[in-house]
Amino acid sequence: MKGETIRDLLQPLVGKSGSLSLIVSKIGHIGIAASENKKLTGVELRDDGLIRLERESGWTVLDPSEVVAVAWIGEAETSPGLFL
Repeated sequence: MKGETIRDLLQPLVGKSGSLSLIVSKIGHIGIAASENKKLTGVELRDDGLIRLERESGWTVLDPSEVVAVAWIGEAETSPGLFL
């Protein structure tokens, strides 16, 4: 996958809570929780072509050429449900 594609997919998620999943070739699933205290705060395409994901609690750098899928699951909205 291209770095620009990953950046463009993740940029709208900055500041949101949920679960980010990446499928990486030869490694498998990588999950990044974006909870209330660990939200994604930035996505940067570095000069060397790597992607830097920043969170309030740290950062991750990944090689976009090894990423084969990206998934986002937002936090479920709480609902009181139906009472009979």
